Amino acid sequence: MTVGVIIFSRLDSKRLPGKALLDISGRPMLGRVIDRAKSIKGVDHIIVATSSRSIDDPIVSFAKSENVEIFRGSVDNVGERALGVCDKFGLTKFARICGDRPFFAPKVISDLIDMHNESNVDITTTMFPRSYPPGLTGEVVTTLALQKAMSETKEASDVEHITSYFYRHSEKFSILNLDPPEDIDLNGLHLVVDDKTDLERVRWIASQLGDSGEVFSDLSEVVRLAREWDCLQ
Repeated sequence: MTVGVIIFSRLDSKRLPGKALLDISGRPMLGRVIDRAKSIKGVDHIIVATSSRSIDDPIVSFAKSENVEIFRGSVDNVGERALGVCDKFGLTKFARICGDRPFFAPKVISDLIDMHNESNVDITTTMFPRSYPPGLTGEVVTTLALQKAMSETKEASDVEHITSYFYRHSEKFSILNLDPPEDIDLNGLHLVVDDKTDLERVRWIASQLGDSGEVFSDLSEVVRLAREWDCLQ
């Protein structure tokens, strides 16, 4: 069994161009995602998966400087890109991480990997039903299940958002969902970076964390600061 973390990243974004490498309190966003990925337990490979276009060359250069592995493939067919990663690195299963989640919780992903290893299901997730908010979600998928999903779908949205097919056709797959923490209120949070407001939010949170930003297990502090930022607006 070989477990990977695949970080999906591309440089162009219609709402926030170049967001993958935008500075967040002294560290590029992709760098913050890689930092957290390195704290996930039970992983054999960390791979940044980007496109083969020249516009994404800076992502490749940055990933090399961070000593993580790289895969380049289709820009639009993310399912094909993911399967290419699995084939190249011999992955049995992988955690899907989007490169615009600078505060995702490594412990959540570690727990999903543990659940997956113990239960032998197709996917462990926080999305069926949604139990964690945008920016904190997580998914661990078997390569075989992804191959099945990609071979059956003809929807462009499914090959871009590679797990949507699982949830729409849940009767075809074994799915196990991670419950939210009982001691932290996650309702209404938004920690994914889609636009300039999101960028301002995560920059402020990172500036408030300071050196403690390296303590990736303290989800409660990130949540507290996110709510404080919302109150200040």
